[in-house]
Amino acid sequence: MDHHPPGDDRERLVAAGVLRRYDDGYRHPALGHAPISYVSTRLWDELTALAIAPSAATATAHALLRTIAADAVDAALAPGNERAPHDDLYVTHPAFVGPHRRVVWFQRSGPGGPITATFPPDA
Repeated sequence: MDHHPPGDDRERLVAAGVLRRYDDGYRHPALGHAPISYVSTRLWDELTALAIAPSAATATAHALLRTIAADAVDAALAPGNERAPHDDLYVTHPAFVGPHRRVVWFQRSGPGGPITATFPPDA
């Protein structure tokens, strides 16, 4: 069986342009005081597109991502999800990201692992 070190799949997704590394060093209280380590390129593009000016795109994306993360809740706390693992998926209520209201996921890879911000797979 082929075993990869944790994060190896994410690094392949970074190389493929699906994810981007993200390290602002901020410990998000709603995410168990963990930083966000990766952001899907699709989510990042939507966030930067909301900037008033191209020169403000990165700052706008950082501010919006922090605001969205502040409203995240552990998915295991949702009714009917009581048996789900805690601290591996945080979800938001739909927020305006681009022209539509969308849910954002903050998914942890493994216990204590890095968090990736992305849209749900069906979004």
